Amino acid sequence: MSDVAPKSQRKSQIEEAQLVNVVLRYFKLAGVAVGVWLSGYLNFSPSWILFGLILYVWKERQGQRKKLQIEIRQDTARDEQKAILARVEDLPSWVHFPEVERAEWFNKILDQIWPFIGGYVKELLTNSIQPKIQASHAQMASFVFTKIDLGDIPPRIGGVKVYTKNVRRDEIYMDLDIIYSSDCDLMVKLKGMNMGIKDLQIRGTMRVILKPLISRMPLFGGLSVFFLNNPSIDFNLKGIADAFDLPGLREMVEDIIAEQIANIMVLPNRIAVPMIEGLNLSLLKYPPPEGVLRIYMIEARNLVSADVALLGKGKSDPYAVLKFGPEKFKTKVINNSVNPEWNEVFETIIDCKDAQVIDLEIRDEDPGSKDDKIGTAAIDISSSASNGTLDTWLPLENVKKGDVHIKLVWMYLANDPIVLEKTMKQVDTSTELATCVLMVNLDSAKDLPRMRKQIAEPSPYVVLSLGPKMFETEEKPNTDSPVWEKPFRFLVHNPQIQKLDLQILDKKNPKESLGDLTIPLKSLLSAPDMTLDQNFSLKNSGLDSKINMRLCLRILTTENNPAWRSEGTILNTNSSSVDPPAAQKEGTTSPDSAQKSKVEPAKTTASGVDPVIKKVEVTQINAAKPEGQVIPPASSGGPNTVTSTEVRQRKTKSSPVPAESDAKGAFGRGRIQLTFRYSAQRQKLVVVVHKCQNLLPCDSDNLADPYVKMYLLPDKSSSGKRKTQVVKNNLDPVFDETFEFSLKQEEIADRDLELTIRNDTKFFSSNIKVMGVVTIDLSKMDISKAATEWFDLHPEDSDDAEKPVSVESDV
Repeated sequence: MSDVAPKSQRKSQIEEAQLVNVVLRYFKLAGVAVGVWLSGYLNFSPSWILFGLILYVWKERQGQRKKLQIEIRQDTARDEQKAILARVEDLPSWVHFPEVERAEWFNKILDQIWPFIGGYVKELLTNSIQPKIQASHAQMASFVFTKIDLGDIPPRIGGVKVYTKNVRRDEIYMDLDIIYSSDCDLMVKLKGMNMGIKDLQIRGTMRVILKPLISRMPLFGGLSVFFLNNPSIDFNLKGIADAFDLPGLREMVEDIIAEQIANIMVLPNRIAVPMIEGLNLSLLKYPPPEGVLRIYMIEARNLVSADVALLGKGKSDPYAVLKFGPEKFKTKVINNSVNPEWNEVFETIIDCKDAQVIDLEIRDEDPGSKDDKIGTAAIDISSSASNGTLDTWLPLENVKKGDVHIKLVWMYLANDPIVLEKTMKQVDTSTELATCVLMVNLDSAKDLPRMRKQIAEPSPYVVLSLGPKMFETEEKPNTDSPVWEKPFRFLVHNPQIQKLDLQILDKKNPKESLGDLTIPLKSLLSAPDMTLDQNFSLKNSGLDSKINMRLCLRILTTENNPAWRSEGTILNTNSSSVDPPAAQKEGTTSPDSAQKSKVEPAKTTASGVDPVIKKVEVTQINAAKPEGQVIPPASSGGPNTVTSTEVRQRKTKSSPVPAESDAKGAFGRGRIQLTFRYSAQRQKLVVVVHKCQNLLPCDSDNLADPYVKMYLLPDKSSSGKRKTQVVKNNLDPVFDETFEFSLKQEEIADRDLELTIRNDTKFFSSNIKVMGVVTIDLSKMDISKAATEWFDLHPEDSDDAEKPVSVESDV
């Protein structure tokens, strides 16, 4: 009976809410009618009525679309099987990945305890969060939660992937597909204004790390939780906040909420919970990064024309935006161009290269209105990390045409001061590229002074600056011994001359300082392990005023040395309450510390250009050949490893690299180098056309203008056609272009990939048009992992029967 009463009470509340919505809608329509009558009575321009009508229709359509999306997600949360059978979109991750398991048992437990979680959250918000918000600022003193209802739909775990390979024996890595399609209703009141959100929607991949494993309960020493990439967020606004549900304003609100979530638990931020005493929480919460990625935004070509021109073709005013966790980079705007050249470089610190992606958007600037999106792409980090350098063209998605030219350079972190001289020589002095990374763990301060004529204790916060970069901590109210426990990271151009400046200010009187400190970075170069972990005496402060920090300097280099990659000890060995971590498996590495064992040198193509990359799957880790791994570069020399793969094609033989004797292939028409990979999560077949060698001369000057055209048979429609750019006057063209085909995994066995190398000629030209053909039976290939192979070209009219042949791959 105790469960029936709340359900019947909630049902009556829903019926009352529906009645209120009907009454409100009636008055809204009546108000519109009165407004139209008044505009005519007062002789207002009809343009105002038209503008209001357009705004009303737009808002109604947006509301209906969002309502449908919310209903679909809520239906999936209530009964996943029924919703999937009714609609096969937005499937959970376990549908796509055989290694991702369902977690229905956990979802059932969560559904059972959700009402009790709702009561706990309500008490937490009212008794803990609300007072903190009220005390945070004088303007927030009247803040109160007026309604807290988490609804009936709990979060769901769409799938769980537990990593059993390439992890240490003393740690567990899990990726959870979080789906929260709630019917929650939260209302707050501030200065007499009511506002709130409802129908909150969150989806993302959350990583859970349990380490170190110990031999007593609770069997693991610590827990860390974080989102690998920014989760997708959607919601509806209520009250006065509903006024922001307009074009431009809504995006601003969504960006603010997403930024706050990213600052809490999107890498590099994470939530860490110690489970035992003696745990080094700083290493659990703030592990060292894996490296630094340099992103060269070079140019774009063939962009769509977003601006309409009265005469001639329209143009665009393109610029690029790169989003990576809480960070965002933006290039300059190139006016009136569909082939812009930016030639800008950005640097970002990478924490987990095998799971994080960089989202790229090309936008058209429209002053006075929302900028149009004219293409997107996803930049995979793991490929540049494994190959060292990647220089390629990426096709833009969600548009009819357009490519963007990027270059990625991966930098490792070294703790050897000798490496600095070499790194300084490689960096152009005219640029502000970094040579080092400074990691600052700001712990606490003690015995801070009180300001003159001030009895109360200060409310200190810290401002740290190095070069143009500046960070500010949160305020710690009414204390002379604040504890922040915050990490900060700076990219350093020249540690020989640069300094870290730190100043402690009082929020009650920010014009006067509580103390300051300047640390020359060159002092870290001579420190043990280039690290200082100590109490620093403050200047212009009290006699005993100190601040506790850990400073760690690492030098950027393109070389990889496993000796540079020590994570430190997460357990304090002098503590009797903990057990030492288990030994690491021989030859295995952690997903967050890739390539600690044997690391091969970076490989590039003969032209120095690496292959194209696409979006990495968020569930992968640093396995030797994980699902979703990007395509390795084409090699101009012999392969490092050789595997055997069966491929059926017309009299086609291939080898990893053609020797001079057989470089023209079995038919004397040359060879083509390709890479294949299938992304199960995105259901895409990825094909990279690297290059051709010794093609057939077609023109009078014994050259040709080759390009590659391909079809995924049996589909030969224009929508299924893919084509590379034309390379002029070349019999050994290098393309390095990536193409994608939407293809379900079960359809692969019934498909062939046909590639035709053609000569770009005029319509009435008598020159040879078809230079060679390759047909590949995908059912005979293992495309679950990237494989790079050479294929002989045969004549278009070859009647030889197709037969399986053994092909050596470059992977």
